[in-house]
Amino acid sequence: MPVKAPVCHTQQAQISRRQLMRMGAWTGLGLAGSMFWHATRCTRLAAAGRTEQNPRPGGTLTMWIAADPANFDVHQNSTYVTQHVTAPCYNGLVQRDPLNPNRIIPDLAEGWEVSPDGRRYTFHLVPEVTFHDGRPCSSADVKMSLDRLRQPPAGVISLRQEVFDAVDEILTPDPLTVIIALKQGSASLLENLAEGHVAIYPQHILEKEGNMKKVIVGTGPFRLKKYTRGVSVELERNPHYFVKERPYLDGITIFIMPDPNTAYAAFRSGRLLMLRLLDIDLGKRVAQEFGDRIVIQRTAGYRFRALHLNTSREPWLDLRVRQAVDLAIDRPACIREVANGEGAIGGCMPPTSAWALTPGELHGIPGYGPDIKANRAHARRLLAEAGFPGGLKTTMLALQGSSSERLSAFLKGQLAQIGVEATVDVRETADAYDVLNRRAFDTASWETAFAVADPDSVFSEFFTCQAARNYSTLCLPEVDELFGQQSQALDSQERKKLVREMDRRILHGHGSLLLHWGNYLTAQWPQVRSWMQHPSLYSNQRMQDVWLARP
Repeated sequence: MPVKAPVCHTQQAQISRRQLMRMGAWTGLGLAGSMFWHATRCTRLAAAGRTEQNPRPGGTLTMWIAADPANFDVHQNSTYVTQHVTAPCYNGLVQRDPLNPNRIIPDLAEGWEVSPDGRRYTFHLVPEVTFHDGRPCSSADVKMSLDRLRQPPAGVISLRQEVFDAVDEILTPDPLTVIIALKQGSASLLENLAEGHVAIYPQHILEKEGNMKKVIVGTGPFRLKKYTRGVSVELERNPHYFVKERPYLDGITIFIMPDPNTAYAAFRSGRLLMLRLLDIDLGKRVAQEFGDRIVIQRTAGYRFRALHLNTSREPWLDLRVRQAVDLAIDRPACIREVANGEGAIGGCMPPTSAWALTPGELHGIPGYGPDIKANRAHARRLLAEAGFPGGLKTTMLALQGSSSERLSAFLKGQLAQIGVEATVDVRETADAYDVLNRRAFDTASWETAFAVADPDSVFSEFFTCQAARNYSTLCLPEVDELFGQQSQALDSQERKKLVREMDRRILHGHGSLLLHWGNYLTAQWPQVRSWMQHPSLYSNQRMQDVWLARP
């Protein structure tokens, strides 16, 4: 039997929304709107026998991403390959505590107050912060950045526009004060401000360039040194960073490696100090080969795999056809065969959250029932009723990469069970996301991650009529109505009831077929210290406090 690598798990516990309102939205000290907190049960971020505990400066952290970023404008991108490259270079108003994801702590805002009615947030900025080009950062930069996200100008795509719909206006009475005035109370405001994509950009660069696609100019602990397309992104320490004695690292090098096996070989040789196990097969290989010489962190992630059916096109306009495809898919098999067991079945909200539908509630929804033979027989009857007794043909968009291609191959086989012949269209990252965002596909097998597990954020990003990542284009006005009601509900039980009703209606619409939720695994050599894997792929990527012990 191979020796297992030490694995850090995340456990979750529930607290009431009323408690969170007191902790967060009214005091600015906690995490408003979230229904669960995360605490590490395993804190072994070094192998046994390593005694060096005091952070020491120096060294370069090496990691990998699977593709070149389409561009550097994190406001307009959803892929992690952009966010992981830019996160070390930017700050937000607030942030998640790197070693305690349940807390929201200061960032560019050194403190804030909330009015008694919860409709006015006043943030006080850290003085004398400068961008990488030496220009000062002020409230004007914050206002322009947030306005760009909530009211994007022509030609700009904001994937987070709807989560800031409660914002009425942003005021800047002086260079170090930002006031966010709300139309109504929003318990999830701080959560969304702490989201990794809400970077503060320099106003003078935005006005000159129009976007941040080709440049990275932030206030963060690292700055762009060199980008070699297809090879690496090199970041260097920002000597003028406003947090004293940070960062510890001299730099970060992010290698671009489309093939996970190449990344694995680089980790084996020590060229990579961290290996994000986006391909679950690598997790097994790493644990078997290295045992307790390395550390593997694991947490239930804010990520799901789905098959998106473009409901603006035939034959997906017909609910019967969409339901038939949903009934054809064996979800437990998807977890076994695609995710190697690293996942859980759920609806629109993460299964670990208090908002999630129960297994019993899910079993009553077509596609979630356990009798796959009966499901597929029903599916074939629905196709016949819809005018496709002999089945139909479609194309399936897929992202280049072993995990995504494995998912599309699995789904192709599943759909074939009911006579749906899918031709898989595999594209590299930039092209695939362009097709996806333009909704220029028939179906799309996709893995999606997000940052904030609050219904305001999740539904407004994926499932409401105008949601930026509503890839299926399914629009259910009754869901939008329920969304507005739950967003303002202060009673946790009332809100939970509304959220679960939204979830059921979305699943019964069979637009985006949620296959399963996945875990995150990251392997690291024991000299990497002070980094904790968050349930969000987009959280805790700044690396400001990470340091390297002697190997």
